[in-house]
Amino acid sequence: MHCRPLSIERRASREMSARKIPWVVAIAALSGGCVAADAASSCSPALSEADVKDGLKVQAVQAAQADCGVPVRTLNRMTTELNRAVKGARLSSAQKVSLARAANVILGAVQAQSAGIERRTDTAFANIERLIERLAEQIRAQPDADLTAEARKWAVRYKDLLHRSSIARSSDPLELLIYETLERFDLDGASQLLTELLAKNQGAVQVFAARCYEAGEIELLRFTPQNAVPYLEKAYALQPEDIDIATAFSDTLQEQREFERAEPIYRSLLSRYQVLAQEKPAAYQPQIARTLDKLGSVYVGLRRPKEAEIAYVRALAFYWVLARQNPLAYGPAVAASLDNLGVLYRDTQRLKDAADAYGEALDIDRALAYRDPATYKPDIATTLNDLGVLYGATQRMSDAEQAYREALDIQQALVRGNPAAYRPALARTLNNLGNLYSATQQFPEAEHAYTEALTIRQQLARESPGLYRPDVARTLTNLGALYRATRRPKEAQRAYQDALQIYRVLALETPTSYQPDEARTLNNLGVLFSRSGHPREAGNAYRHALDLYRTLSRDDPVAYRQDEARTLGNLSTLLSQTQRPSEAEQARRDADRLLGTTGAP
Repeated sequence: MHCRPLSIERRASREMSARKIPWVVAIAALSGGCVAADAASSCSPALSEADVKDGLKVQAVQAAQADCGVPVRTLNRMTTELNRAVKGARLSSAQKVSLARAANVILGAVQAQSAGIERRTDTAFANIERLIERLAEQIRAQPDADLTAEARKWAVRYKDLLHRSSIARSSDPLELLIYETLERFDLDGASQLLTELLAKNQGAVQVFAARCYEAGEIELLRFTPQNAVPYLEKAYALQPEDIDIATAFSDTLQEQREFERAEPIYRSLLSRYQVLAQEKPAAYQPQIARTLDKLGSVYVGLRRPKEAEIAYVRALAFYWVLARQNPLAYGPAVAASLDNLGVLYRDTQRLKDAADAYGEALDIDRALAYRDPATYKPDIATTLNDLGVLYGATQRMSDAEQAYREALDIQQALVRGNPAAYRPALARTLNNLGNLYSATQQFPEAEHAYTEALTIRQQLARESPGLYRPDVARTLTNLGALYRATRRPKEAQRAYQDALQIYRVLALETPTSYQPDEARTLNNLGVLFSRSGHPREAGNAYRHALDLYRTLSRDDPVAYRQDEARTLGNLSTLLSQTQRPSEAEQARRDADRLLGTTGAP
């Protein structure tokens, strides 16, 4: 009888050249310039990035010090309003930490632009509140979104847009009003004024294109990329040779998953950068590398893995040259390119290549962590977890255990400093370590790891059930398999049934996502009941699983046929054991028919 394999958990996704790159030299270069990370300004407003249990809160604002100009009342009021948004979005503690970090980046940019003048800062903070609320909505829709990276892009984009808006293109008074509105961070007001200005359709084509581009940039600053696309499309149609316009348009299309539209624009940009780099390599090689990296992501989205690999490998080659010249600036890009390749190789079942890529990314992360441990220690732990999964899949069990153990050491230290941020990652590694120990029949160690993971996940699910109940069910399923393997049928049944109860509730909300898990758990229960002398319960479980697989197969006839065949095979065995040969033979034939259709052995 067959059960589904254990659930291995990876993170959501981060060239290997034909020649082995001498990473030892890279590590020495990256580690050699060890300096302390830049300290935050003593006047920067800050939300706590650790104490989020009861919501966002202001942390040690030095507003009382002279010349800071931080409007304490406005900041406190804004935090109160943000907590309403956080509560409405039902964010988990880890997501609150992510939101606080992103908000701090944006608030720091606002504080710097307002030059410490309290009246200006007060107005700016009031205008920025809605933007941070939109970030809260975004993380609810995209739980794996990197809000801090989004916030950093936001700060760079705002500074660039403010500079562009300061350039007078006509005598229309709306231009000055737009600039002043942007200075106050009133992006909604700036959007309305620029819409009025565009309606006048004044000036040359180049001027109109520049205004369309700025309108698109404002929409990106408002975190409404879907509204930015029409403006950027119009700007690009008018000025396709403008590199800034082409980059903003292709990036926005890529982020909106419009890969087919983004791909030719990136290819055009790449050709132009290659020509420009012949005269000014230092200025344009970084842009070539960035565009190749973007093309790789586009090809992944288009399911063209060979082209994605070529693009990523070429990007890595450029980043490696740049990192030799400036390791601190481009070392992270080297690690990210290796990470992208690791994900690509993993997803195309090139597991050894994936492990090699992750291993080299790990070396770079270790060097970066030597300089900035707070930023890169979490990355080291994540890459180690991914390596553990790959080592386990390629039967390098000792290496897998070592990777998981090192990841745990790092994550446990991180959790002591900031449990809200790092408990989910710790639970994931514990679950995977449990899977490794189960696979190597180290059952006491596996049970200990699973139990620890389950305890954390149940705590997380009490805080944010929508986000963490699936994780609880996965660990329960793994525990059920362990208890069955160690002949503890009552505990196995309880674990499977608890998981099944969760999956049934989740399947009511999103059937296509969780009905497969419900069916697999029913199959596992059927195996358990069959082996523990409960044939009627086993038959019921198998038949319910088959009903679900047949429902799923209506929408996707291929994806679930092997699962359905497996359950039919289990049912056939049960029917033979209970002296029902004709029904057993029919179930076996149905299973053979399904496997023959899929070409499986």
